[in-house]
Amino acid sequence: MIVKIFVPIVMAAFMAGCSSGGSATYSAVSHATHGAYNVGNSNPYRAPHLSTSMKHAYLQAINKARSTSRRCGSEGYFSAAGNLKWSDALYKAAYEHSNDLAQTDTFNHRGSGRVTDHTGEVLGLRRGSTFKERIINNGYTNPKAISENITAGTVRDTAQKAVEAWIASDRHCANLMNPSFREVGMAHVQKAGTTYTHYWTQNLGKTR
Repeated sequence: MIVKIFVPIVMAAFMAGCSSGGSATYSAVSHATHGAYNVGNSNPYRAPHLSTSMKHAYLQAINKARSTSRRCGSEGYFSAAGNLKWSDALYKAAYEHSNDLAQTDTFNHRGSGRVTDHTGEVLGLRRGSTFKERIINNGYTNPKAISENITAGTVRDTAQKAVEAWIASDRHCANLMNPSFREVGMAHVQKAGTTYTHYWTQNLGKTR
């Protein structure tokens, strides 16, 4: 399958250094200000069912953070933002990547390029997938703006701790507080014996 993107995209990735507690955080954001993304038939990842109560817990942690105005360091001041709604498509993309990171003991926005990099495999990319390829392949069609935050850490075992890590990092904080976004999906995968044990991915987006 060929993914076609017909609009100019600006993309940036940032990293906060690892702490002594065994943690790390990356953030990437891609905005399309004109037009929309286009994709052929997608082949979504078969992510595990997430209970309504767990979705609520994730949304509660995210929206509580967005409900308070704050300064995101070098990214400037952000007013309180509206609540995000849950997107199963963004969740599937997030779970795919968290699982890929955990299974391959890697930590990057780029997919591993191995069998657990589902989007890379089904699209025949012969390289690691990008976060926007994962988001589109998992059914989040024609987004106007998307972003991805990832974090990992041996003690980051709750959604609240993941959100706190993002809020403490300028670019992640700006992504999470961005009032343009309307939907979110977030996923956690735990694997003992890996560098960070707990791997989190958060995808945010808007389609109109």
